[in-house]
Amino acid sequence: MTEMRFDEDVVIVTGAGRGLGREHALAFAARGAAVVVNDIGMEPDGEGGSVCVAQTVVDEIMAAGGRAVADCHSVDTAEGASALVSAALTAFGKVTILVNNAGIIDFARLEDISQESWRRMIAVTLDGVFQMSKAVWPHFVGQGHGRIVNTTSNAGFAGNEQLVHYGAAKLGVAGFTKSLSHETGETGITVNAIAPMAVTRMNRDAFFGGKEAQGDDWQAEIRLGQVPMGPPSIVSPTVLWLAHRSTQVNGEIFSVSSGKVARVAFIVGDGYFNPDHGPEDLRDNVDAVRSIDSFIDPRGTADELALIPSLFAASAG
Repeated sequence: MTEMRFDEDVVIVTGAGRGLGREHALAFAARGAAVVVNDIGMEPDGEGGSVCVAQTVVDEIMAAGGRAVADCHSVDTAEGASALVSAALTAFGKVTILVNNAGIIDFARLEDISQESWRRMIAVTLDGVFQMSKAVWPHFVGQGHGRIVNTTSNAGFAGNEQLVHYGAAKLGVAGFTKSLSHETGETGITVNAIAPMAVTRMNRDAFFGGKEAQGDDWQAEIRLGQVPMGPPSIVSPTVLWLAHRSTQVNGEIFSVSSGKVARVAFIVGDGYFNPDHGPEDLRDNVDAVRSIDSFIDPRGTADELALIPSLFAASAG
């Protein structure tokens, strides 16, 4: 089996000082990529900041014979994103892969979410994806190649208590991914996303009593019910696959956890059709409205709209 290598690639991984981002950075470096390790050292809720977490990962990569530089620019502004891309160009001459991993999490019910918390969540988790993607885009277009791998969450498309602001931001990332993939055309760029589930410092205390899967026994720990999911390292292979030059998948989202990788689809059921319906008709046909026994998996808004003429024709017949 041919190994997927990244010897000619320069990768920016945001939020790469710890957790998932750190594992992505290490995995890319181990397969030959030059890595820009971006992290401002935030706490999970977005407070604080320290350069040392990024440098620690860089030191680890270089000790293993790899190539890496640390960066501490914030990704949530155009200026920060531009400076980060400039750092990659200065250090390595190009950038070919962007992994938008940076994000924060803050557990709170709706009534306890402050205006500041909401705006900080959107700024880091969603705005950061926009700013970084916009910053690398002209370089990707100019060189005729680029890979963007975003990080969404099942808390966005499935929902989760106490994560209203986080879920909203992450579902925004999913929508951003799907829409931007339609703009790639013949550019040689692909845009995909992962929805990872792994026990990290961002969720272990709130959900799992501080317990995390680690070491060589994590699979056994899951089987015994001692931890609910795997470590961050098991997520990184999907990121590398989507980032590789040979992978042509575009505009898709993959749920990744504990060894399982599966495409996430936003489906639309056949539903109930009546161009003259009122609310009473929906009440009386609620089962048909809610059914997804038969469905389409639209790859764009036009896919669903294309079916409407046939529905009119069928109802007339």
